[in-house]
Amino acid sequence: MNPTSSNTEPAAGLTVCYTCMNNMRTIPASLDSIRALADEVVVLDSGSTDGTIEHFREHGIETVHRDFTNPTEQKAHAMSLAREARWILLLDSDESLDDLAVLSIRRALRECPDSVCGFALNRVTWLNGRLLEHSFQPEWRLRLVRAGTSRVVGDSVGGHDRVEVDGEVRRLEGRILHDSWTGTRHMLERGIYFGFRGAPFSKGGSRLNILFNPAAAFFKQLILRRGFLDGWRGWIAAGGVASQALAKHLAIMERRELEREDRRSS
Repeated sequence: MNPTSSNTEPAAGLTVCYTCMNNMRTIPASLDSIRALADEVVVLDSGSTDGTIEHFREHGIETVHRDFTNPTEQKAHAMSLAREARWILLLDSDESLDDLAVLSIRRALRECPDSVCGFALNRVTWLNGRLLEHSFQPEWRLRLVRAGTSRVVGDSVGGHDRVEVDGEVRRLEGRILHDSWTGTRHMLERGIYFGFRGAPFSKGGSRLNILFNPAAAFFKQLILRRGFLDGWRGWIAAGGVASQALAKHLAIMERRELEREDRRSS
């Protein structure tokens, strides 16, 4: 096989799976990064009205509608639609691959032994126009999995989800580029949202948790993860993590204390 053509043709048997809703801001870059790599693209949409569906259609990709339940079930359903896939690449709608990741995936699918059922890629996040090279690092994400050996697991309401495989997992060169936030306000809003969303599945909520956990989260990101090397963006990123921790423990306290008051009044 011509080496040049092997790096421009789709990787046989590779299906890229998206779950999305109103992601027109980030989908074009994500789709551009995988179009030459994907043999098939599966899109599970939850009712986009911002042009996301039309953008996929313009590129010859039809979407499947499913009302949103939770991230775990949405991703699992998207994977179930990849019926002809030998390998599945799970990407969030605000993620794209850099060039080295694309090359690494091609090489991995050509050369990996049967014992390998998954590959992880490091994810780096954009903030205010630049990549955070230190904050949140490393953030290895298992995203490339052998079909039939993997599953998405998580809670049934909306906490964190993850992918598991029945076999060996290796790491690949290259990175997932995560364009999650439009700016600091958006980052803080999402952090508070995820803090409250994860509260029902978390412990804590004591006065000591509220006092110390946000500070510990800030210190971990800024100092231990060396987020300060990202400059002022690193300080903002650390503040976002701290705000999420604070929101989570406040939500836990609120729920517990309201339940206690209800019991006393009944």
